[in-house]
Amino acid sequence: MTFAGLISFVFFLISNFTDFFIGSSVLAGCIQLGINVFVIIVCYNAFPHSTGIKKFFAVYGIIVPITLATITIWRVLVPLAVNLF
Repeated sequence: MTFAGLISFVFFLISNFTDFFIGSSVLAGCIQLGINVFVIIVCYNAFPHSTGIKKFFAVYGIIVPITLATITIWRVLVPLAVNLF
């Protein structure tokens, strides 16, 4: 879970704060959203089986990817959709 979360965060940084090539931020944003879905599913399934601090990290693993995905959608994908239409 931690490794997938870190990869998701790296793609979040790439998609929101860099622009190496035209469309690279959109591609990184889509990859980040896919990884976020994986992280959310894993943490959601781990939540009922965890106790104590592990339960805290499972909740944290659900809230943070949703927040990062929302930011990416509003900063990267919505402006792309507006410019296309």
